[in-house]
Amino acid sequence: MEEQTQHRTTSSARLRFVLGDRTRDLALPAEVPLADLLPAVLTQFGAQTIEQGAEHEGWVVQRIGEPALDEDRSLTELGVLDGESLHLLPRAAQLAAIDYDDLVDGVAEQVREHAGAVTPLRLRWLFRAAAVAALLLGGVVLLPGPARAEQVLLSAGLAFALLVAAALVARGAAKPATAVILAAGGAGYAAVAGWSVVWVLDPAASPMAALTGAAAGALFALVAGVILVADAALLFTGAVLCGVVTLITGLVGSVTPADPAQATAIGLVLSMVLGLFIPTAAFRLSGLTLPMLPTGAEELHEDIDAVPHRVVVERGAAAFGYATALHIGLGVAQALLLPTLLAGGSVWHLTLGLVVALLLVLRSRHPNGVVQRWAVLVPAAVAVLVVVTALGLGLPPSARFVVVVPLALAGGLLLLGGERLPGRRFRPYWGRAVEIGELIAAIAVLPILLQVLHVYTFMRNLAG
Repeated sequence: MEEQTQHRTTSSARLRFVLGDRTRDLALPAEVPLADLLPAVLTQFGAQTIEQGAEHEGWVVQRIGEPALDEDRSLTELGVLDGESLHLLPRAAQLAAIDYDDLVDGVAEQVREHAGAVTPLRLRWLFRAAAVAALLLGGVVLLPGPARAEQVLLSAGLAFALLVAAALVARGAAKPATAVILAAGGAGYAAVAGWSVVWVLDPAASPMAALTGAAAGALFALVAGVILVADAALLFTGAVLCGVVTLITGLVGSVTPADPAQATAIGLVLSMVLGLFIPTAAFRLSGLTLPMLPTGAEELHEDIDAVPHRVVVERGAAAFGYATALHIGLGVAQALLLPTLLAGGSVWHLTLGLVVALLLVLRSRHPNGVVQRWAVLVPAAVAVLVVVTALGLGLPPSARFVVVVPLALAGGLLLLGGERLPGRRFRPYWGRAVEIGELIAAIAVLPILLQVLHVYTFMRNLAG
C-alpha cells in the first residue's frame, strides 16, 4: 500500500488559479485528488463557471507549455509547488505546447522528463536493492564450511536484530517498504540459523533434516514478520505457504525412510492439493464471508442486507492480492521441488514430473491475474526444461536432432497460438475436453506417486 494512502497528512498548497483575466489565490489540501478540488475552485469564479463547463466538455487545469494535469492524482503526486500559477481552460481549448528556441535546452528537458529518467523514488529503490544484496551476501558468507555454534548464534542474533528493527521502522518511522526488507532479511538469517543448528547438534544429519531446520527457522521469522509488520501480510503470506510446503517435505525426508526424491514427490503432490484451496483461502483472508444459503422457503423472502460498495471494493482488492501472493508462494515451492524430483533419474520420476507439469498447464486457465497465471506456468516450464535438457544432453551429438526439431516445431506452434488464440471464443466441447483432461491428469498423479514410493513393490513382497 502506498505510504500517502496509508498515512494521511494535513499539508496544503497555496496556488494561484487563472481563468481568462481573473485570478484567485487559494489554499488547497495537497493530498486530495484534483477532480475533487475542481468544483470548489470553479465556485470561486462564480456559479455560472460550473454551468459553462457543460457547454465545452468541462474544465482542465494546465501549466503553461505542459499537458493538462491528471485529475485523478493529487497535487503532491502531480508535483505542484507552493505558489505556482495554474490555468483553468475549456477541455477543447487547451494551451498548445511551447516551441523551443534552444535545441539543447529542449533535448535536456526531454531527457529529464523521460520515463526512464532517475527519480528520487527510483534512487530510493536502488539503495533498497543494494541493501537486499548486502543481506543476501551475508547469508552466503555464513553458510559454507562446517557448522559451528558461533555461526548459529551470529545468524540467530542477526535475525532477531533485523526483526526488531523492522518492527521499529514499521511502527515508528512508518516506512513499510524498508520494514519489509528488514523482516525478509531476518527470515533469511533465521533460515541460516535453522540450517546450521541441525549440523551442530548432529554432524551426521541428512540434508533433508537440515532443510527442515531451515524451513522451520524461516517460517518462525515470517510469522513474526507478519505480526510485527502489518504491511508485510500480503508478501509474507505467500512466503509462509512456501515455507509450509518446504517444511513438510523436509519432515517427510527426515523422519521416514523416503529418499529426497520420494519426499519431494510427496511434497509436490501436497502442493497440488493445497493449490485447490487458494481461492477460498484468499477470500477468507480478505475478511469477506459468504452468506449462508437459504434452508427454507421463508428465508427466500427475507431482505438481503446490502454490503457497502467501499467494503466490497477494498476487500475484493485484498482477496485478489492474497490470491496472487499464495500462487507465487506455491509456485516458488513447486519450482524448487520439481528439479529435485526429476533428479531421481528413473522413468517414473520423470513421468510424475511431466504429469504434474501437464496438470499445472491445464490449471493455469483458472487464475484471472497475470502474475497468478505465471506463477502456475513457471513451475511447469521448469519441469519441461529439466526433462528436455536431460534427454537432449543424454544423446550423442549426432542424434540430438530428435530433441531439437520437435523443440523448433513447438516454438513455431506457440508463436502461431499467440497470434490466433488470445481473445478467441472456443466452442463448449473444447472447454469440456480440457476439464476431462485435467481430471484424468489429477487422477493419474496418485498411482504414479505410489509407484515412485515403491508401494506396489512393497505390496508384492508382502504377498510373497
